[in-house]
Amino acid sequence: MTHGDVETGWRARLRRSAQSVALDGAAIAGYLSMVAAWLYLFDPGGVLRSLLGVPLALFLPGYAAVAAAFPSNGSQNNRHETATPNGLVADGVPGWYERLALSLAVSLALLPLLGLVLASTRWGFSTRAVLVSLGGLTVLGMFVAVLRRAQLPAQAQFRVPIDTASTDAYRGLFAPETRFDGALNVVLILSIVVATSAVGYALIAPQSGGGGSTNFQLLTENESGELVASGYPDSIPPGGSADMVVAVTNSGDEQREYTVVVETHRVAETNGSLEVLERAELTRLEMTAAPGSTARTPHTISPSLTGETLRINYYLYQGDAPDDADAESADQHLWITVNGSAGGA
Repeated sequence: MTHGDVETGWRARLRRSAQSVALDGAAIAGYLSMVAAWLYLFDPGGVLRSLLGVPLALFLPGYAAVAAAFPSNGSQNNRHETATPNGLVADGVPGWYERLALSLAVSLALLPLLGLVLASTRWGFSTRAVLVSLGGLTVLGMFVAVLRRAQLPAQAQFRVPIDTASTDAYRGLFAPETRFDGALNVVLILSIVVATSAVGYALIAPQSGGGGSTNFQLLTENESGELVASGYPDSIPPGGSADMVVAVTNSGDEQREYTVVVETHRVAETNGSLEVLERAELTRLEMTAAPGSTARTPHTISPSLTGETLRINYYLYQGDAPDDADAESADQHLWITVNGSAGGA
């Protein structure tokens, strides 16, 4: 046996050893453990965020789903020990590069469904919620894929075709047998480019509000010293005042700055509706709420206007407030009427 024969045999044994394990599952697990952890902990922005996040959004969930659906390489039908480049039409089992196209398509189909689920949760489309959801789907799919592969004979299990990957990919995508196949490949490539660009922009573009909702409350202190959303003053005499507390709960995953504008309106009922006769700004409160926490700011209201019916209005803005605050421009609007009734919008 020559030195060349020994080297060839050693390389073949090493290659078969690598393929005998769930090589794609190990690669995906490694990617998730490093990249997803980096995005979750540090949440980088810009191009780096896009480069790291696009495979997780556009490819991995679909690949895991396809791997779980097709654990075989089709050898039971065509008697080949490795996945063929074009097997889906031939025997109902996708070849390895067909899995790439299916992975993209399935991932694009899963994203809207995932969006509907996240939109109904308190976490919304925060970075961490999206990462946990996509990572969880991918891990679950690959776990099922590995289990299903283990139930098949060794020669029938799908394995990543390391030897023929580049050759078959070029032949399948860029050297089609017919013009129709070539046109389909062009459409596939353009779809990949468009989808990647769209998801990349979504990952780079700043998300307004950082996801999550904001809860706005007007509180008073009861006899036990507890803060409650009741007990508003029935009347405030001229020159008098009342102590109130504004509470803002930030359900997002980023720190937020808020501005609360407090105004007094003198109102009168006209034709069954309240008409604002005069208005005056009392104060502006600047607040900062950490992710998942509630910021409370006590303040004293002392109306400068007089009249039988005064309405104290609270306008909540994320960030700075405009010079002319009103219910139309405010993120949230609360009020109390200083005759005992209370309301909100």
